[in-house]
Amino acid sequence: MLPKDFRLLKVAPGELLLNQPVPWTICDNRGEVLLQQGSLIDSKELKKLLEQVGFFAREEAANLPQPTRFRGKVNPFAEFDDLCVQLDALFKRLESGKNFAPGLIAKRVITLATQIQGLVHYDADALMGAVHLTESFDYPIQHPMQISVLTELILERLKVEQPIRLSVICAALTCNLGMNPFQKRLDQQKGPLTAAQKDLIRRHPLISSELLRAAGVEDELWLELVAQHHEKLDGQGYPRGLSGEAVRHEARILALADVYSAMVTPRGYRGPLKLKDSLKDLFEQRGKAFDGQLTELFIMELGLYPPGVYVRLSNDDLAVVVGRTKNPKAPQVASIRRSDGYMYPSPLKRNLDSSDLAVKYVCDASEKIRINPATLWGIDALRVDSRTDLSSVDPFMRGLI
Repeated sequence: MLPKDFRLLKVAPGELLLNQPVPWTICDNRGEVLLQQGSLIDSKELKKLLEQVGFFAREEAANLPQPTRFRGKVNPFAEFDDLCVQLDALFKRLESGKNFAPGLIAKRVITLATQIQGLVHYDADALMGAVHLTESFDYPIQHPMQISVLTELILERLKVEQPIRLSVICAALTCNLGMNPFQKRLDQQKGPLTAAQKDLIRRHPLISSELLRAAGVEDELWLELVAQHHEKLDGQGYPRGLSGEAVRHEARILALADVYSAMVTPRGYRGPLKLKDSLKDLFEQRGKAFDGQLTELFIMELGLYPPGVYVRLSNDDLAVVVGRTKNPKAPQVASIRRSDGYMYPSPLKRNLDSSDLAVKYVCDASEKIRINPATLWGIDALRVDSRTDLSSVDPFMRGLI
């Protein structure tokens, strides 16, 4: 008999994959176990049978960690930066090789995931702005934070249930864990990759998954998504060269967010790729390397001009996109510098959907100027919510208090 805090849910077609670990314990409608979590489905007949008669247990929503709800107003950019600091502390602790209390690492990552969810719910456009504007952290920290925000946007649009959503965001935060010790060195390297480096890059999804398991993570879906986040539908991904239905639906979302983040983020050996080129590259690979429907949804969610992107307006103002509208060609913007080169005293907000102005083009790095992103959104520079003072607390422990 299942505990009262659990409920049985029917297995849906497509949720189980051949030769892949089962993400839950599968049982019949009376709760009798048919297949243990983590077991492999090794035949089409077994897969079909489980889809016909199988159920699985999930915790009731009330007992699952839920997206953070902020008391009063907050500064999403300051919160985003604080989460980056916490993630950095977590990675350093993991790299130290120290032993942890059972479940501590998973609990810590889940806490970060629910805070990201809460910030996206609080102001999705501002979080997208943080994805495109934040440059205060090294790539191994900034990149997983960007992936997590972009992934949550798509999961929310698809109305994915919280149990799966948490596993996906946790995977987004930790999918490149195995690359962290080597990433900075690779970014600074000017010569071609060695054979050993290429092998490390191809194996890092499995290395990351193994490191998490060794640290006590038991969520099989989380671990499998980390292992699959570089797989592609056409079989040209890595580390296993999976293709088609063998690549989980959630891993396809991670792959899109991962590739987009890598393209728009400056690296040690290059600047960011142009937004138009990044979106064009994703669009051209839809239905091949990437899931066609998910790719179109991903691009629609970002918009032609995502929040945080610098644009030149038809009156030659330099502006930053601060919000999406129903018209993908006419976002909300904040003008920061006039055509004559003078700065506006404060950012001038405009909704281009109800204006005679239009976006002339997306700016490259040479036209950007440094500005506090909070001012673009009209947000106070400091937090104003009431919280425990964490200034003297180890960042690794924040969120557990």
